[in-house]
Amino acid sequence: MAITLDAAIEQRIQRQIERGAFREPAELLAHALDLVEAESELDARRTAWIARVEESCAQADRGEGYTEEELRARMAERRANQPLSRTA
Repeated sequence: MAITLDAAIEQRIQRQIERGAFREPAELLAHALDLVEAESELDARRTAWIARVEESCAQADRGEGYTEEELRARMAERRANQPLSRTA
């Protein structure tokens, strides 16, 4: 695959190589693609999280939520039923 880059992009790549962050342009490109993919995954997670929050708000608006006391009791029950974590 042949890629044509403008001079400004080539300079940016060269600066990164000179700083020692990457040995060659392909390594920098691989890292950049990893970041693009990670950003895409974060966007998908954020979109799903927003949808869940919006649905929770809609449920609360319809009166389908828990009272504060019910929520605290549920949280206490979950904590009580969680296995203790061990650190090595």
